[in-house]
Amino acid sequence: MGNRANFKGIKGKDMNWFYLQKYLPEYLTSEDMAAIDENAATLGIPGLMLMENAGAGTARITKENHKVDEKRIVIIAGTGNNGGDGCVAARHLLNLGASVCVILLGQPDDIRTHEAKTNWEVLSNLDVGIKVVKARNPSDLELLRNEIKSSDIIIDAILGTGIKGSIREPIATAIQLMNESGKPVVAIDTPTGLDPSTGDVKGDAIKAELTVTFHRMKKGLIDMEEYTGKVYVCDIGIPIEAELFTGPGDVRRVVKPRSLYSHKGDYGYVLVIGGSDVYSGAPALAAMASLRTGAGLAISGVPESASSAVKSYAPDIIVHPLEGDILSKRNIPYIKGLLEKVDSLIIGPGLGLAPETVDTIGEILHLSKVKKLPTLIDADAIKALKDDLEFLRDGDFLLTPHAGEFETISGVRVPNSWKERVETCVEFAKENRCTLLLKGHETVITDGKRLKINRTGNPAMATGGTGDVLSGIVGAYLAQGTDTFNAASAGAFIHGKVGDLAYEEKGFHIVASDLLDKIPVVLKHFDVEVKK
Repeated sequence: MGNRANFKGIKGKDMNWFYLQKYLPEYLTSEDMAAIDENAATLGIPGLMLMENAGAGTARITKENHKVDEKRIVIIAGTGNNGGDGCVAARHLLNLGASVCVILLGQPDDIRTHEAKTNWEVLSNLDVGIKVVKARNPSDLELLRNEIKSSDIIIDAILGTGIKGSIREPIATAIQLMNESGKPVVAIDTPTGLDPSTGDVKGDAIKAELTVTFHRMKKGLIDMEEYTGKVYVCDIGIPIEAELFTGPGDVRRVVKPRSLYSHKGDYGYVLVIGGSDVYSGAPALAAMASLRTGAGLAISGVPESASSAVKSYAPDIIVHPLEGDILSKRNIPYIKGLLEKVDSLIIGPGLGLAPETVDTIGEILHLSKVKKLPTLIDADAIKALKDDLEFLRDGDFLLTPHAGEFETISGVRVPNSWKERVETCVEFAKENRCTLLLKGHETVITDGKRLKINRTGNPAMATGGTGDVLSGIVGAYLAQGTDTFNAASAGAFIHGKVGDLAYEEKGFHIVASDLLDKIPVVLKHFDVEVKK
């Protein structure tokens, strides 16, 4: 492409499931799967239904590979959702004629989720053809050694994709007993001990004859036949929307837990370069949004003409006045020093388009590119790129234009519907090797390979400054080490939810600053404190 491409969007009527599949990952990590599960629940799909489908699918695939009628099957279940899947599989295998023993590694009170607890309680109420026992420690498991060795089939329902850290007891002993049994093992979702995201083995792992994984293949299972055996991918009814549309799962995956011993440097320093003699509010809104999202520091580099206004806006913002009324090349040495102190850069809010400012934006972006600093390019900084898009390549850049700004740099006037924007956006991001967040009622986020659509938000947000708040939210996650695509996806969802809360309170009469106090209201539901 040249500096501006004649992109052609696909017609909305041509958008279908098969077309969209190519923008979803072929292989998933455990983090991907956790986000998809949570987003599916937001769509109204009960976790109990997904668990039922997973357990039933496991039983069906087990039957397809082994005779189960009048066979003895031992299911070793953990206290998470993988164990719940095993409990469901037990019921279905009973109905297929098997005699089933379920060994719970722990106590019923240890079961962590409502769905898993429900299915354990169902098993506890059954009486014909099933045995339910509890093993709290390696000694309890040793007493069950003969139960395990005398089975015909063993089902591993211990950890699945929920593995964290090294394997501990009694799980380590359970792995040993299953592997030494000489009986075929069916692993549910992922063999216990094998990391589904990386393929790493945590000390010891189940060596399964076959693995039944759900929804889509996991990255860590590829070329790991020694542990997985044959892998079956089982559809459990998760719709494409759970991956395509942003949801709370996209936020949870980027939120950084807070340790008792943490300090502000652990949560990223954000630099906002913006403002001019005309616009002073934009960089202040972006900086405050970063702080409200959880950044350790928000530093604002603004021309002297805007510095007093930003300082007076909030004492929380560290303001560095830049010489002059507008951003210019004489500010470069000072800005170069600021870039050495931060973890992400937001550039553009309120800068204006004076010729000297446009030239300076290019130099600052070059510095951030050399430093490999995650950089969000917004507002006037986007327009400054219109004749030099190739500059974006090989940088760590996220562009956040609205439709008018996108037309300025791409030459394409995009329709309103996301279905008619997707092809254009994907091709733009792919060609320029950047991440694009095209703002709108339905925001399109893509890095040319992956695709998300955000549907939160409302028309009340069509007011000056709300885009600066979005930049600040996303910039905070970039500073904490989140990649541009996932930061943009989470940020867009949060931004829309914040706007929805403001609208509920004030209707169509909100201003951008109304959104700032709503950010903690949305995010407190995702807070995680690590006590050790």
